[in-house]
Amino acid sequence: MSQIVYITLKRHVRLDERRISFFDVAEAEVDEDAKPILEKLIVKTAKPSSGNVVIVTILDVIKALKTVFPDAQTVITGETETIVSLQPVSVRAPLWKIAFVWIVLFTGAALTIMNFHEDVSMQKVHALLYEKITGIKNENPLILQIPYSIGLGLGMILFFNRLWQKRLNEEPGPLDLEMFKYEEDINAYLAANEKEKP
Repeated sequence: MSQIVYITLKRHVRLDERRISFFDVAEAEVDEDAKPILEKLIVKTAKPSSGNVVIVTILDVIKALKTVFPDAQTVITGETETIVSLQPVSVRAPLWKIAFVWIVLFTGAALTIMNFHEDVSMQKVHALLYEKITGIKNENPLILQIPYSIGLGLGMILFFNRLWQKRLNEEPGPLDLEMFKYEEDINAYLAANEKEKP
């Protein structure tokens, strides 16, 4: 009786070696006795001349599969190609780099907010609001400015749905969606570009 293998390819994987095995790029539903064989199966070996991005198609996977299970019937679901980024094992960035980037981003964000508030005359607006509500003229109404500043920070945390590395809820934030779209565009470009290479 021939083996039936259900295969779906992963969309994008990052590997630190040039020998790409079956389960690096594919998920498969097979008999338990076939899994150890597939774990050792090399689908493709990336040449150094191919650069850091390699496309593995479903045909590459089926061709490799037929070398160990010649009578296997394959059922393909989902993706038909995987983009493999060949990268060395990531090393954590030095603390000074993280601190430098954090300071630059924090300073830029702070200047942007301050310039916006200066453009719309936020201090005058707060002073006017305070005068309208209390009837007392005060150029620095801290009772309005402090809660406003705290609310601005909390609003940004809620909007981006992140507090450090943790999400506040399961819903993706706008930054997550933009990063997903960006990665999809990169993957589409890489796939199209790799196919055009001789």
